[in-house]
Amino acid sequence: MSASAPPDAYRVAVVTLGCGRNEVDSEQLAGLFHREGTAVVDDPADADVVLVNTCTFIAPAKQESIDTVLEACQLKEDGRARAVLVVGCMAQRYPNELAEAIPEADAIVGFDGYADLPAVVGDVLAGRQRERVVGVGEAHPGARPSRRDLPLLVAPVGAPADQSSHTPSTAADLDTLLLGLSVPELPPEAPRVATPAGTSQDLLDRVPDTGPRFPVRLPQTGGVARPWAYLKIASGCDRVCTFCAIPSFRGRFRSRPLEELLAEAAWLVDGGARELVLVSENTTSWGKDLDGGRALQPTLLRELSQLDGLDRIRLMYLQPAELTLPLLQAMAELPKVASYFDLSLQHVSGPVVKAMARSGDPERFGTMIERIRDLDPDAVFRSNFILGFPGETDADVAALEDFLETHLLDWVGLFPFSVEDGTPSADFADQVPEEVAQERLLRVGELQERLADEAARRFVGRRLDVIVQERAAADDDEGPTLARSYREAPDTDGEIELVDRSGRPAPLPVGARATVEVVDAVGVDLVGRVVDAGGDAVAARR
Repeated sequence: MSASAPPDAYRVAVVTLGCGRNEVDSEQLAGLFHREGTAVVDDPADADVVLVNTCTFIAPAKQESIDTVLEACQLKEDGRARAVLVVGCMAQRYPNELAEAIPEADAIVGFDGYADLPAVVGDVLAGRQRERVVGVGEAHPGARPSRRDLPLLVAPVGAPADQSSHTPSTAADLDTLLLGLSVPELPPEAPRVATPAGTSQDLLDRVPDTGPRFPVRLPQTGGVARPWAYLKIASGCDRVCTFCAIPSFRGRFRSRPLEELLAEAAWLVDGGARELVLVSENTTSWGKDLDGGRALQPTLLRELSQLDGLDRIRLMYLQPAELTLPLLQAMAELPKVASYFDLSLQHVSGPVVKAMARSGDPERFGTMIERIRDLDPDAVFRSNFILGFPGETDADVAALEDFLETHLLDWVGLFPFSVEDGTPSADFADQVPEEVAQERLLRVGELQERLADEAARRFVGRRLDVIVQERAAADDDEGPTLARSYREAPDTDGEIELVDRSGRPAPLPVGARATVEVVDAVGVDLVGRVVDAGGDAVAARR
């Protein structure tokens, strides 16, 4: 245990909000405490110390983060908790505001304080006085400048960005971009290094310094082996999307080297992961700051596919303008790579996309989807869309509706525009009234619900290879057995209920592989009858 820790033992719980990238951070923090000899528990009610890993992506995420911190602080009154610490994106972005608004929180810890968290907790529990804001310091290296400087990088307030200035990182990138779209980004750094050692957050990806080159991680599984794991392939983002503040607190894009990813992947598979879900703020940027550029992306997939015991590889957060043909070909050709395309579209109407400082329109996005389906007829698609972006018109919404009906995406997330301080769109003219944005959200949501049901029904009669994710207790004969195929990503999509030939829950353990015939669709979820539970006889992807 660290020298700063109190003499009595304590238990730590980490509560995670937000994306898969945040979940990896939480597992790394849990790993730090575990390495110190501290017990890590899943239930905050059983913990002496609660860490809340916050999200600040949009307004509802901020509110959920605040509510969760307050609930954790209440455990100091109603439970055994002795300390509550706030970490994550909200702690990095609004440290002083949180410290003032929630005095019950014992410390607000930014990314630079992560490696010292056990010592910080030790001081809090021992009653040693510390500053309540720890490890935030100056702006994160490479962060987007403050709002007054943003027009120098993006555009005059209220005007769309100039999308002609960016050049992909290598000539190979330029030649292989699928859509030939520009990729607006922050100006390149000079010099650019592959893995900067500027923050404790980045150093966690390289712990221990003298051992295997992968993070200390302690997955939170509720005591049940989980058959999948997130693999964080990069940190940060260079994009200049006018609605997003992520670069201001996550910093510039930093790829993790190939050898480190392969070492961590092998470790995760040895620990029972049958599926690896590749995440970052912007997965299709991976490699651009490494020798070889984005051309390394197919190599990463091929190397991961060689791992014995790994059944499925899934890519999340793909930027359409950065998709390369070699990457899509590798995804289509490699049996272990899920035919799952999580495309970050945000909108399809050309004027709205341009005002977002992105590239694309319905025709080019449609061509992209058709090209992917030509390469891989089994492809399924997920995307998210913002309704009510400043300047959005009824015609823009109609263009989105037409696009959804024409291309029938399998999974769609819809969000109202959220004004984010420090971003150009917060000051754009023609802000859409909240009630109008909500009406558009409801309208498109009703359409997409019908389309998603239609997309799910296309799978009835098909055979799918699945991995069991959840099984009812041994004494519960009626509880469901739930699985996922290549069609369903963890945490975000639906699931498949497995039944035997009599229609009862299939008696398969978590992590088991099986082939099922889809016999019904219940909304977006499927019901699959097990036709083969032959283990290695089952391929992972189709």
